[in-house]
This record gives sequence, structure tokens and C-alpha cells, in this order.
Amino acid sequence: MALTKEQEDLWFAELEKMGRERVRASLDQGTISPPLVSLAWDWLSKKEAEEKRRQDVSISEQVAEMKRASAAAERQAAAAERANTRATIALVIAIISIIVSAIGIWMPYWSVHK
Repeated sequence: MALTKEQEDLWFAELEKMGRERVRASLDQGTISPPLVSLAWDWLSKKEAEEKRRQDVSISEQVAEMKRASAAAERQAAAAERANTRATIALVIAIISIIVSAIGIWMPYWSVHK
């Protein structure tokens, strides 16, 4: 028994209403009439392929986002290292300045009190 395009469209609309899980269960239980089984399997495989493509696209997007986040983290780590180096240099300069200032203050005091 061949279905018309209109009948197929109505059947596909009914399958859409049922959803993938219910269609699969109906196919497994044999509750779909034999002339429609082939169309139901075709519809189900098409829907599963679409879902697989959506998942693949989603995974690809997530991987790309993770790569961007990783690159950003690496740039931040490099910037933090540079900032740490600059802070260390500033600290060394400050310590040297304190030592020179202390010597500058105590030298005249020692030379006067000899």
C-alpha cells in the first residue's frame, strides 16, 4: 500500500507529536501498523542524525570556547609574571633606597660622635 505525499506528511506530523522516545517504543513493541513502520524508522533515523549533528556542533563550539579561554588564561598568566617581575624590581630598588638613606643618615651622626 503506497501512501500519498499528503498521508506521509500527516504521518510525520503524528510522529513529531509522539516524539523520538515514544516512536522508538512503539516500533519496538510493534504497535505501529506494518505499512507505516518503514516510514517511522526513516523518520526516527533522520531525527537521531539531526540530534547527532546538533551535538557535534555544540561540542565543536564548546571546544572552540575552551581554546579561547585557555589562550586568555595563558595571556593572563604571562601578564601576571611580568607584573610580578616588575614588583620584585621595585621592591629591590626600595630596599636599596632604604639602605642608602639609612647610611646617609647615620654617617654624619657617626662622624660627629667620634
